[in-house]
Amino acid sequence: MSRNTETQPKRKLIAIDLDGTLLTNDKRISSGNMEALRKAMDAGVFVCIATGRAWPGAKAFASEIKPNCPVITSNGALIVNPETEEILFERCLSKKDAETVFALGEKLGFTQIVWCGNRLYASRINELSDDYSRRFGKIPAVKIGSLADLDGRDILKVLWYIPGGKAAANLRNVPSERLENVTIVTSDPDFLEFFSSSVSKAEAVRLIAARCGVSPCEAAAVGDACNDIPMLQATGFGIAMENATDEVKKAAAAVTGDNESDGVARAIEEYVL
Repeated sequence: MSRNTETQPKRKLIAIDLDGTLLTNDKRISSGNMEALRKAMDAGVFVCIATGRAWPGAKAFASEIKPNCPVITSNGALIVNPETEEILFERCLSKKDAETVFALGEKLGFTQIVWCGNRLYASRINELSDDYSRRFGKIPAVKIGSLADLDGRDILKVLWYIPGGKAAANLRNVPSERLENVTIVTSDPDFLEFFSSSVSKAEAVRLIAARCGVSPCEAAAVGDACNDIPMLQATGFGIAMENATDEVKKAAAAVTGDNESDGVARAIEEYVL
């Protein structure tokens, strides 16, 4: 890796969300964003992908970017070495919590997505599960009638696909007192996600920063959704996208451009390099 010795970057690491942040609405990395990522890595900055996607849905972008540090997937439940695909960290839902979430989702009639490592399952095979698989898994979902069909496999996360942007509104249907060890976030207006409360993008960034010899105050993060807020607050400089929700913008130290206008490139140029 080459390094620009004339100037030192303001930040030593930047953690970047994918959907709604680095990716355009048609799920591409723009040439402007890619150029900025390479410029940051050439300057010695660690570029860390931090996504709610499972590894199969992040792999193609990691191959394109060739990041110089591990990739955070599944909201921090799984950290992967992008070169070897070695799993560096994994933390799953407890069996009890997974069963509680899945049973409630079935009662409410939602299409549920279940990730077990790199395997994708769905409670229903329909246009919603097909859409999720196409956009985020790149592999077909296997239908399950209950979690018993998984033969005891550990579950990284459960996702309720609630079309019409109604994910946040359905938080009221979740009995939080029964899910004290579960983090519940809206990663998309249509997605309500459930994963272990002992993991988050924020904690994963701390682990990777330590691995890279970087303190959290020397890192920056950029994102657009509520599941990015802890990550923005855990680093020395949190940056919200212009297309982010108001809640995310309030949690950030700065706001950059939107995901259709090279907002990540602008953030890197203004706040990292």
